Amino acid sequence: MGMPVTLSVGQLMSARDAVGKCLGELGDKYSNMVVITADVDISSRIASFKEKYPERCYNTGIAEQSLMSVAAGMAHEGFKPLAFAFAPFASMRAYEQVRTDICYSKLPVIIIGNGAGYSNGISGCTHCGLEDSALMVACNNMTVIEPGDPQQIIKVLEAAMELDGPVYIRLGREATSSLYPVDVDYKIGKALIPKTGNDGAFICTGIMVHFAMEAARRIKEELGKDVRVVDMHTIKPLDKEAVIDAARTGRVVAAQDHNLLGGLGQLVGSAIAEAGIACKLVCRGCPDHFVPIATPEFLYAKNGMDANGLYEAMKSLL
Repeated sequence: MGMPVTLSVGQLMSARDAVGKCLGELGDKYSNMVVITADVDISSRIASFKEKYPERCYNTGIAEQSLMSVAAGMAHEGFKPLAFAFAPFASMRAYEQVRTDICYSKLPVIIIGNGAGYSNGISGCTHCGLEDSALMVACNNMTVIEPGDPQQIIKVLEAAMELDGPVYIRLGREATSSLYPVDVDYKIGKALIPKTGNDGAFICTGIMVHFAMEAARRIKEELGKDVRVVDMHTIKPLDKEAVIDAARTGRVVAAQDHNLLGGLGQLVGSAIAEAGIACKLVCRGCPDHFVPIATPEFLYAKNGMDANGLYEAMKSLL
């Protein structure tokens, strides 16, 4: 595995910026890697790769269906394509091409959906990817990842490249700090635990992991309870062992920047029910209606998804 993107203590970086910083290194390692975008070169931060390997970059224009079909065709020819688009369009506009052209043949195409969830809220509901995780989870042969730590992005991408099958990586736009030491062991399908505890558990993805860490800190300071934080960076395949172990605390709050329907909370609830464990469960996510243009911070707070909302959710179970 390559070296993670190194952040100094307290330094903030968005996942897409972290992707941009390591694309060149990834291109050095994989000579058959190509980058294809749907006219989102700047917002996808591919400049370093494009400058280094201009002959391995392609832009289909604002045509996500073509993007996926071109990526599938190149994968058939032995290339390893990274296909960049905004999350709602990578999933919804191009869903048939993703399903039939890529997943049906289990092709090694890595789809990177930027601006997932409410992170793109200032562009309005049309540009918020609130359904993408549910759609991609439902696609046969697809692996779905939502990393929560920018420092681990190189490991995420390398693991996806080695998987030899279709992968969807959903990324928010918010800048965050690192949660782990640089040598943390990252594996697809194996949750990370940035905070231990047995009085309850947060099971989260992406930006929600950072909110959960803050909520768990407050709970420890104010209530004296140790609440675990589970970074469920891989949504499919879900780490059911980590879910069941968390459920044994008796209290679980599951959160994802995604529609509550079809989101992480329902996958977690299903895993707990199938295991036959009695557990209190609260799910936090985007409500089942469209919202006006607003900042992510406003939308997270309004829907109980920010650190304070997660704190209150867990406090109600304690």
